[in-house]
Amino acid sequence: MRIVLRIIAHALVFLAAVVVFYLGLGIGLALNPAAGTALWLVAGALGLGNLWWIISSANKRRKPQST
Repeated sequence: MRIVLRIIAHALVFLAAVVVFYLGLGIGLALNPAAGTALWLVAGALGLGNLWWIISSANKRRKPQST
């Protein structure tokens, strides 16, 4: 069950990044290119942060804990 919740959390974070990206596209074209670019950077940070979270979680599960 815990793995299912983790997968759902990752999918929701990537979905949020896509929504922020499209929001930035709309704002950038219609209102303010600087604000749109800033939202693109936020979307990129969300996506890369989520990817880093996935990779670091996978590495922790693969490596045995040494004490």
